[in-house]
Amino acid sequence: MIRKALIAAGCAALFVTSTFAHAQDQPSDKMPSALARAVVDRTIELVESKGLYPRQQAEYAQARTELLAAFDGHPDSVDRKDLYARVRKLLGTLDTNGHTFLIPAGRQLQPQHRSNALGDLQPPTFRLVTTSGGAVLRWTPPAIVGGGKDAFASYLKRFYDEAAARPDLAQACALVVDLGEQTGGNAWPPFIAMYPLFGDANKARWVDRDGKRTPFVNRARLEEMNQAYAGGRASPLSRFAAGPLAVVVSERTASAGEMLLVALLGEERVQTFGRASYGMSTANATYPLADGSSLVLTESRYALGDGPVYQGGIPSMHAAAKGEPLDASVKAAAEWAAANSPQCRSN
Repeated sequence: MIRKALIAAGCAALFVTSTFAHAQDQPSDKMPSALARAVVDRTIELVESKGLYPRQQAEYAQARTELLAAFDGHPDSVDRKDLYARVRKLLGTLDTNGHTFLIPAGRQLQPQHRSNALGDLQPPTFRLVTTSGGAVLRWTPPAIVGGGKDAFASYLKRFYDEAAARPDLAQACALVVDLGEQTGGNAWPPFIAMYPLFGDANKARWVDRDGKRTPFVNRARLEEMNQAYAGGRASPLSRFAAGPLAVVVSERTASAGEMLLVALLGEERVQTFGRASYGMSTANATYPLADGSSLVLTESRYALGDGPVYQGGIPSMHAAAKGEPLDASVKAAAEWAAANSPQCRSN
């Protein structure tokens, strides 16, 4: 979800796709009415100018009325917990599959499935898979919560350092991108890392609430960001810039992971394996509010070219059998990639 903010290298206000459980509010306390009014006015302004439209306008209008009624009879202060509840009710009327939410003041984003802080990431993210056609590289980009220059640089450093420590990766004749660990957060660090996989004809699009379509894969811009954050180190993925590309998806592939999935689907050479993704296939932007809380607002959906927008989970082209483990999908993806790769056939 970068749009303008993401496209500017070093920009602090990054668009983030995320799937997070709501943190618990702080104990109930009072908020000055002027501050509360600033939070409410900004929320309504953003929702009505940028957010996806409500499912039903009447439902939204009722929630808006109830939100503004928080100030009735309270000239000096309002209850913070009650105000947040009213804001969430308003946000719940939007057609976003629950992907728009409020982060309370003093709280941080928490990943829904498990901790994904950069320091918690465990190697390896690169593995070699043995197939009947040769060795295939399986890359599992880890999720990351948060943004900023340091986070981008640290993520990319880990990516390049791990690859540099694995000279055996040169044996691989095909690539599988495993999005099974992309459970939500910031899509951009792994997006930058995979820049060699994209071409100028990529079909991935943002689709705003009025149907305007905007390409969001810009190979040249991603390469510039890689130069800025990683010093232009040689990418281990460059060898796979052409030829078949297999992508593995699980039911945990969510939000940021679904942005990456759509970006990869924008390449005609891609085939997907596994299960349908989690179902938060929408693009968000995060906005700070006056009291220290943040609004994570869904502003667009995804599509390929002029095709229909994605709604909910994105199915895999080669669906896993019921009960089949993820590793079986990885093996199937690797076998397909090797069987169709000119590099494997030439070995």
